[in-house]
Amino acid sequence: MSAIDELKSIPTRKHVVTSIEYECKTEEKEDEVFEKVQGILKHHLDEVAKITYDLEADDKVKVEVIQNL
Repeated sequence: MSAIDELKSIPTRKHVVTSIEYECKTEEKEDEVFEKVQGILKHHLDEVAKITYDLEADDKVKVEVIQNL
């Protein structure tokens, strides 16, 4: 069991924050990440407290998801 899994296993209400930075050298890659974010909102909205999609410098896209568990 990973350290994250151990923390998630504590039996109380919690918010889990996941942050992922993608290197997107093309607009097509940015669009691919954006479409995935849209799919999460469409199919998993009840699991998500907050989701952000930020275009950053150096061809990076940062996605942060806060889940209610």
